[in-house]
Amino acid sequence: MRFYLAGKGELNDDGDLLSDNEAWRACKSLGSLLCSTADIGRRIILANAAFSTFSKLWLCGKKIPLKRKLQVYDAQVVSVLLYNCSSWSAPKHVMTKLDVCHRKHLRRIINIYWPNGVISNSELYRRCKTYPITTGIRKAKWTLFGHILRMDSNTPASAALHHAVDTMHTLRGRIGRPHTNLFSFLCADLSLYGLTNLRDLEELKCIAYDRNTWRKMCVIKAYG
Repeated sequence: MRFYLAGKGELNDDGDLLSDNEAWRACKSLGSLLCSTADIGRRIILANAAFSTFSKLWLCGKKIPLKRKLQVYDAQVVSVLLYNCSSWSAPKHVMTKLDVCHRKHLRRIINIYWPNGVISNSELYRRCKTYPITTGIRKAKWTLFGHILRMDSNTPASAALHHAVDTMHTLRGRIGRPHTNLFSFLCADLSLYGLTNLRDLEELKCIAYDRNTWRKMCVIKAYG
């Protein structure tokens, strides 16, 4: 597969705009579309279908405890929604759609939704003893980051991270608004700690080798 980002105004053979419609965006690898935005849209559709499959369970009222319903929901629906989420690098407004989908499901489970009733987002999370779905995604990304830091330096993922840090101040980026990617997400999250050179990267590797410390760091970054 040839990865190529089309320039502004570039057209394909049919005369349509090629930007954001490159061929690789519709390709699938290990069950996920290569374009994070497209994959998130597909995941929401699949999660809604999985949720509808258990519609009788959600409508059982008090016959089945809320705790058991939420356990089934996490296992059968959230797992579909968050499949391979650690690799997503979509803009914030796209990630927000996941929280909207999640809250819609939770409201259906507790049977409080417009126009039958109204409940705030914070109260919804409190009653269901959960967090926004993007919080879990943030934790998954940091878990993946820890795995990459512990990899051998010759592996493709570790080599790519090393190259990105080593050239972040020397290589000129694309003209125009910068694209959202996993590296920009990590740099934004590490703005207080700092990830500006290879020395910072080596310090992070030392932290990652201590798995208990790294797990605590993941929790702080996700829920803090």
